[in-house]
Amino acid sequence: MLNTVNLRGVSRGVGQHHGALRSSLIDAALELVAESDPEKVTLRAVARRAGVSAAAPYHHFPDKDALLAAVACDGFDALGSVQSAVLGGPGSASDRLEELARQYVLFAMRHRTHYRLMFRTVPTEVGGDEGVALREAASAAFGRLSDAVREANPRLTVEEAGRRAVLGWALAHGAVDVGSWAAALRPDHDTDSLARDVGRAVRDMAVQSA
Repeated sequence: MLNTVNLRGVSRGVGQHHGALRSSLIDAALELVAESDPEKVTLRAVARRAGVSAAAPYHHFPDKDALLAAVACDGFDALGSVQSAVLGGPGSASDRLEELARQYVLFAMRHRTHYRLMFRTVPTEVGGDEGVALREAASAAFGRLSDAVREANPRLTVEEAGRRAVLGWALAHGAVDVGSWAAALRPDHDTDSLARDVGRAVRDMAVQSA
């Protein structure tokens, strides 16, 4: 099943107001990426799917990479909302870190097309305003994780917390990739159990002595 959840809840249509055009193009790009490979998506195809002229996308995006970066930025913003909700919730610092990692896996599995684009390229390789926005959103997401690691283990220095955050993110990211592969082979694959296991592993890694 295609995963093309509209994270902003914006509808599109012919003759839409200029202010909604950008959102419509992003949604159309998301749908096309879900149906094929990101490299095969063109601005002309996006315009056709959004029901606008072939020239319309250029009012907001200089090229396809800028448009796909905007889709990725939406994904990081949505992940950030999930992170903020977890970090503002109840429980100990280590409980929140465990839940943060668990929710990361669930987010990735539920929003697979966004997730693909979030890690399609290194944010520093994207230019223009969309590149700036993507770098800021990605950095903020990592910063929340790094802060959560240090809160769970105050004995860590900022640098050590950052290193463990990288390891935690890598663990979760790898679990998502393998989990997606397993889900394709086994319909009975339990995503919830995978998410819980990743949460515990990230928590255990963070609270170990420096």
